[in-house]
Amino acid sequence: MKKKALMITLFAFVTLVMSAQQNELITGKWVFKDAYNKENIDKEGLEFMKSEVINKMTFDFNKNGMFEAFMMGETEKGKWKLSKDSKKIILYISEGPPTEFTILKLTKNELALKLGFGEFLMQKS
Repeated sequence: MKKKALMITLFAFVTLVMSAQQNELITGKWVFKDAYNKENIDKEGLEFMKSEVINKMTFDFNKNGMFEAFMMGETEKGKWKLSKDSKKIILYISEGPPTEFTILKLTKNELALKLGFGEFLMQKS
């Protein structure tokens, strides 16, 4: 019985530490740099992406759980958190349901996210 309790406690601790490390990596300002699935985007979509998204759209994730996004000339603010399994970033804004981005890649300088059919690469600025 003591071994089982110790294993559960150890598992919970490791999960907590991993989540904290993910939070630290995500914290900061990210700039959209590329789309992974450009072959599925039509010509107008690619032109729009180049003019309005790439190097212009940003997310700034703060340590206090707040975020600020800049897209298409507008700023959006809200709260963010990681899912329990640390595989998704969940954004909460004042109106509407939460938005979930699946994390495809996360390193010190790169963050790849999936939203619906779109897959985007961001770099920390």
